[in-house]
Amino acid sequence: MRILVLIFCFLLQLGSAFAQSEKLQTRINAAIASSHFKYANIGVAVVDLESGKTLAGIEQNKVLVPASSQKVITTFTALELLGEDFEFVTTIAYDGRIQADGTLEGNVYFIGSGDPTLGSSKFSSVLNFERLLERLVKEIKDFGITCIDGEIIADESYLHSFPVCPSWQWNDLGNYYAAGAWGLNINENQYLVAFDKRGKVGRRPRIKYYSPEIPGLEFSNEITVDSANTKDNAYIFGGPNNYYKRIVGTIPAGSGNFYIKGSIPDPPVFAAFHLYKALKKAKVPSSGYKSIYDPKETKKIRRTVIAEVRSPELKSIIRSANLTSNNLYCEALLKTIAKKKGHTGSGGHGLYEVNKFLNRLKVDTKGIHMEDGSGLSVRNNISPHGLASFLQKMTTKIDRSELCNLLAVGGRNGTVAGLFKGSKAAGRVYLKSGSMNRVLTYTGYIHCKSGKWVSFAVMANGFDAKPKTIRSKLEKLMTNIYLYG
Repeated sequence: MRILVLIFCFLLQLGSAFAQSEKLQTRINAAIASSHFKYANIGVAVVDLESGKTLAGIEQNKVLVPASSQKVITTFTALELLGEDFEFVTTIAYDGRIQADGTLEGNVYFIGSGDPTLGSSKFSSVLNFERLLERLVKEIKDFGITCIDGEIIADESYLHSFPVCPSWQWNDLGNYYAAGAWGLNINENQYLVAFDKRGKVGRRPRIKYYSPEIPGLEFSNEITVDSANTKDNAYIFGGPNNYYKRIVGTIPAGSGNFYIKGSIPDPPVFAAFHLYKALKKAKVPSSGYKSIYDPKETKKIRRTVIAEVRSPELKSIIRSANLTSNNLYCEALLKTIAKKKGHTGSGGHGLYEVNKFLNRLKVDTKGIHMEDGSGLSVRNNISPHGLASFLQKMTTKIDRSELCNLLAVGGRNGTVAGLFKGSKAAGRVYLKSGSMNRVLTYTGYIHCKSGKWVSFAVMANGFDAKPKTIRSKLEKLMTNIYLYG
């Protein structure tokens, strides 16, 4: 009799779970039954964290462009493969010898480790660009160097010298979000251009200034002023090592300045120049500046360390990458994974190691094709189930609460702060968003109303409606997962 009772209870629970899953599936079907999705591709996957079973889905195995939702794979894999104690270490060193009068008969080296946060203003523990230079100058002077009979050399050889993914679009490369990851990154690899946006619609606004200084940088200003209620539609054309930039598109009319951000053409040379300039201002002259990128060349140099600059803890970098959707951080992490696994620090080798890790997790890699670490390439293809399954399996490696803390919270912060306003789902959805032209995606974890935890992915590609409309539809879909999951 006791066995019969247990079997009855089990069947009752099974039936209840099935009914709940059916209800969730019905709600998901209703959420996407919209004319806005008539010509679009849409995929949904919801996975129970405890059992790993799929609770509901729509075209869950169809590969779609993930955009920045892909960042969860790069960042979570980096935490596992690099370890939470990992730090980037940037070094100032010299070769040759220091004479009694403080003259260095040799060069000063600015040696990168791929740290994407060097000189950033986004972390309280990190010296911003100006203060970093001040500290480095002080360290060099305190070491007893008063004159440099040689050059300031940026050593970017730690990572592969090609900074960007080959399949990134040309119209992205000149803009700050496509700066790429170099062996020596600094100031988020970006500069600011200020336009005077006052005046009549249709006029060409004047470039008032740009900052920081980049020797040799030239602009072709092809911007026009649009009406005041329009958005920023300005783009900078010109990729890595290209110092001639075309700025095209429109900016909204108004008072004061309008700012756009570009990608520094060569961050290592930029870093060497500014250290050279700061030392010269501090009356520590040198004969010039340059960068080196060949590891075979740098291995031959015997150098003495002057100072080290350490990055924030890895979790802080990952959290910032996910909350602000920072492409640079993810590309640097991808290349660093490759380096730490004994390869050259290239994106390709990083992807190789990520794929190996996915296989160890027993994630179906047929539904995951990554071209980069950030999701910027339109050639990335990932299925909703691939993302949801990855997130579920990561909870077997790293505590769920820790993973949730590395994501934005819907209705609270990051790129998803505007979601779930007035909804009970606010504060219960931990997620990463992704967007580009005709692409909108979300993936993460939901603590459902039932108390159950699920991983999920919601992906829409190729829609012709306004992004705001699609965002509202997908927000409703995620709310239904919270209510009925």
